Amino acid sequence: MSDSEDTTPRWIHLATTWSRALDAEDYTAARPLIAPDCVYDTARGRNVGPDAILASYADVAAWVARAFDEVRYESACEPPRGSTVSILFTDYLFKVGVRWHRHRCRQEITFSSGGLITHIVHHDLPGEPEALTEFLAACGLQRPA
Repeated sequence: MSDSEDTTPRWIHLATTWSRALDAEDYTAARPLIAPDCVYDTARGRNVGPDAILASYADVAAWVARAFDEVRYESACEPPRGSTVSILFTDYLFKVGVRWHRHRCRQEITFSSGGLITHIVHHDLPGEPEALTEFLAACGLQRPA
């Protein structure tokens, strides 16, 4: 594809494939999209490479599945800026006797010209970490370190 061609549909397709795999907790489907030297930056630290990145997602998902009675995930891709696509992730968490909670975050994923994810940056949205901490406290839970 030449530099002058519009790559927007390609980036949206790849980002949607990635986000749907994460929503489904299908790490086998997500793995081929990650470059071997991909970096995932979060407020809690940095993960490098497919194994570490997918383990970080899987560890959180496993804790969420144990902690809550029902969980739903959804995501929405925003228009790309160059080869970077911002994805809004929404998690719906339910604990019997407490209530539903909607938690949202944004992740920016950057693709190589070959279509592999080279960088992921996690962004907490304003007020979301605090609201999640309050909900977890109401459920008698603490977020794992």
